[in-house]
Amino acid sequence: MQVTVKILGADYAIDCADCDVRRLEDLARALETRLQGFSGDASAMRRLVLTALGLMDEVQATSAALVRARCEIERLTDMLVEAKLEAAASPEPPDTPDRGRVGALRVAQGRA
Repeated sequence: MQVTVKILGADYAIDCADCDVRRLEDLARALETRLQGFSGDASAMRRLVLTALGLMDEVQATSAALVRARCEIERLTDMLVEAKLEAAASPEPPDTPDRGRVGALRVAQGRA
């Protein structure tokens, strides 16, 4: 699909997926706000606009990935804390001479 965005009075046709149209339009509006007061050669402005859109898109995608990573880290940390709390809550068996021995050996020895 191709979307046309208007930035500083110039139209820019950009190929994108259907699901990216809204995001690209939002980026174009944000870029137009930032570029108020810029002027110059149309070719140079075109390069500036397309480069800036690409960079803004990359920053937005990176920020979203960082948010997802933080959520996953928090989820894993919560799981670790819960496991440690459960381990601390369960009583430890008494330290006896038979601790760690296989029960089958005790049966074979007649002490089961």
